[in-house]
Amino acid sequence: MNLQKRNCDIQMSLIPYGGAWTGVYLTIAGDKHRFIISNVLGDQFEDFLSILYQLHPSNIVDEVGAYAIERKIACDAYIDGEYKTVKIVDNPDECQGFRASHVVPWKAHFTWNEEGNESVWELERDPTDDLDFNLRVSIDHNGKHFQYTVRYADLCYAATKACTEALKKHGFTGYHSATYTQDFHVRQLLFLKGVALGNLDACELTYHEENGAGETSDFAKELALLTFDM
Repeated sequence: MNLQKRNCDIQMSLIPYGGAWTGVYLTIAGDKHRFIISNVLGDQFEDFLSILYQLHPSNIVDEVGAYAIERKIACDAYIDGEYKTVKIVDNPDECQGFRASHVVPWKAHFTWNEEGNESVWELERDPTDDLDFNLRVSIDHNGKHFQYTVRYADLCYAATKACTEALKKHGFTGYHSATYTQDFHVRQLLFLKGVALGNLDACELTYHEENGAGETSDFAKELALLTFDM
C-alpha cells in the first residue's frame, strides 16, 4: 500500500484542553479561525468527522449521530447495460416510472457550542454520485459569516491530519479522558484518511463468497493508514 503526503491549503489542529473543552484551529482561504468546543453541549468534533463521512456518496447508510444528513433522490434508468442517473429529485415519488432510484447526500448542519458563543456550520455539495467533488462551507461565528468552496478531499486531509496528530500525542484512551469521554469513530476516520491520501486500499473488503469466513479487511493496512503521518 503506497501512502504519500501531499500539500493541502487547509490547515487544522485539534487540541484537547481537558476540563471538557477542545480547541480547533482552522486556516482556510487565508482566514484563521479558533473554535473552543464544549464537550458537554452541542455537537462535537467527532460529529463533524461523521458528517464528512456521510457526505461521501459511497456511504449511504445512516450512521448514529445527533444530526441529519439531507439527501436527494437519484432516478436511475437502465442504459447501455448499466444503471445511469437520469435526474435528481427531492421526493421518491418523482422517480415513478424509472427502473431504480437511490439516495445521494446533499447537505448537513452542525453547531459547536462554546457556552456563551457558538459556531454554526453548513456543509453542502452537489447531489451527485461524483466521488471527487467540492464542498460549500458556511460558518457563522463571532457575529460574522464566512463562505468557502473547498475540495472535499482537502477538508478530509486537514481534519484527519489533525486527528492523527492528536492521537499520536494523547492516544485513544488519553483523548477520551482529555475530551470528557469523546471517542473517534475509527472506521470512519480510516475512510476519510484514505480519501484524503487518495488511497482506499485499507477500506477494501474481501467478501464471504471469496474466503468463506465472512467479510474481512486487512488489519495491517488499516494500522498503516491510521498511523501514517500527514
